[in-house]
Amino acid sequence: MSKRFRLIFALACSVLSMMLCALYADHVRGEAERVRSEAIARYGGEVVTLVVTSEDLEPGDIVTQANVTTRDWLADLAPDGALVSLDETLGKEISVPAAKGVPLTKLNFRANETMADVPAGHVALTLPITDKLGIPRNLSQGASLEAYQVSKDGTSLIAKGMQVLSQPSANASLSGAQVTLAVPPDGVSAVLAASAAGDLRLVIPAVDIAGKASAPTAPELSEQEEPEEKAQAAEDAASPTETPVNESVAAPNQKDDTHE
Repeated sequence: MSKRFRLIFALACSVLSMMLCALYADHVRGEAERVRSEAIARYGGEVVTLVVTSEDLEPGDIVTQANVTTRDWLADLAPDGALVSLDETLGKEISVPAAKGVPLTKLNFRANETMADVPAGHVALTLPITDKLGIPRNLSQGASLEAYQVSKDGTSLIAKGMQVLSQPSANASLSGAQVTLAVPPDGVSAVLAASAAGDLRLVIPAVDIAGKASAPTAPELSEQEEPEEKAQAAEDAASPTETPVNESVAAPNQKDDTHE
């Protein structure tokens, strides 16, 4: 048997194996579809095609062809507002979680358009959401935030006591997504400037530290106390020292009653 014949024979075997694998895969898919069709026929009713998730989807996830598919579904068992076309779901952002294997509905893309009232002493400020902003896109309404400016000179706190008035809207991409915050008036200009420069970072403080004033550091505290201590020392030095009166020494004009 020549080397050329062995090479051709091996190549033919490889092609035959690939064909057999493809036929087996088609057979498995066909069998699955047959079982599904029989199950649907047993239930009866009209069959519709729905967009179904192929993995768990969380708020903020973008719908792609990798995480959704189309599947036949009994019309009587389809949820209200179920989506039937991939074109109306691809590229959209999930706002309500969806488990794997369930049909997507309009509820999964519901946008929160309500905005809380602006607290007294605050200003409503709408900021664009970027990757650098540092907050989740599913940020809950009413959450407290603090704003920092990050530059080459360091990081500085520019506003605190801020509050989320409206959740970020559901958009296909980060471009156009916005969040509305209640900001103290003295921090509006700094927040806007940092946002325009791309230096703005928002953080979510814990409940026990939100709104607290930062305590002075040890050097600052000593500098504040030192003038008071010096002033007290100077006051003590300026006041005359009182000499205690000796009760045993009689006053000059006082007579001794014992001699009388």
